[in-house]
Amino acid sequence: MRFGLALALGLTLLTACDVPETQPLRAGRLAAQWAGADSGKISAPATAEWCAARLRLEVRAIQGDTGLAVALYPVDSIESDSYPVLDPTRADSVRPSASVGLRLFSQTAVKGYRGDSGAVLLVRLSSGRLSGKVTAWVRGVPNREQVTLSGKFDRVAVLPQERGCVAEPPDSNADSLQDSSESAEPGDGQVD
Repeated sequence: MRFGLALALGLTLLTACDVPETQPLRAGRLAAQWAGADSGKISAPATAEWCAARLRLEVRAIQGDTGLAVALYPVDSIESDSYPVLDPTRADSVRPSASVGLRLFSQTAVKGYRGDSGAVLLVRLSSGRLSGKVTAWVRGVPNREQVTLSGKFDRVAVLPQERGCVAEPPDSNADSLQDSSESAEPGDGQVD
């Protein structure tokens, strides 16, 4: 009798030790903190959406009025790798790379920050879920105040992105804007 009870208890404990893989409904989480011109933290459920047409993975978390998003631009598929953080205007054209965006509300304004350097270390688990670490230096838009951000996400399930996931046509408007800005003279209404 004691042996049967001990065996049942042992099996229960062993099963409980495998929580990350045996509880597929448990939501992934993202936790991060930042300091500098602003300081704060976030710890919230995270989502990850894969846009195959644009080869872009977006990991996001929102807690109250604070939001953090990490976009990864792999070469051709989601792989465990280190992704350097670049300014979002360059990240999708230099692969592999990442971009980071942080939104917070102060007492008087909405503040936005975007990453300009750092790295995202991504690990694809055997279950297909994603974990990773983020270290980034982000600057305020438009004030350029700097904030140092670090965080991690764990066991985030990847879903297909349904909203806004379309491939850019070869002759996109972005290309024509780039061509016209290269030929414009300084002071011709360009925005840096």
